[in-house]
Amino acid sequence: MDAQTGTILVEVAFPNPGGVVRSGQFARVRVAIDEKKGAILVPQRAVSELQGVYNVAVVKPDDTVELRMVTAAERVGTLWVIDSGLRPGDRIVVEGVQKVRTGTKVTAVPTTIEEPVPSAPPAPAVASTAAAGKPN
Repeated sequence: MDAQTGTILVEVAFPNPGGVVRSGQFARVRVAIDEKKGAILVPQRAVSELQGVYNVAVVKPDDTVELRMVTAAERVGTLWVIDSGLRPGDRIVVEGVQKVRTGTKVTAVPTTIEEPVPSAPPAPAVASTAAAGKPN
């Protein structure tokens, strides 16, 4: 690895029918180095950070909010992979995160989180069910 440029020189052999790639050319390549099956993805705007501690507002079955500490990992576009602190199916607050506190009663409105698909996703993952909570 070249510390000055942040690049790694790699030599690759691959079929090149028609001679599309010529000798001496270079390419930018993205490689998936890790795959997290069943990963939980949440929008970056749903995660609040204070002094290195990440929290997500989770809507409990009685429609009250609980602030839950999470471990955020890498980003995939504008989504964050959550390594711990959330379970599949948890409903999270996506809009109005600044207004909610533990115990706040909200009206959960399901929303679809659609993000542009990157040309070469670094880690395919499955998003959990999410609902946008709006304070009453």
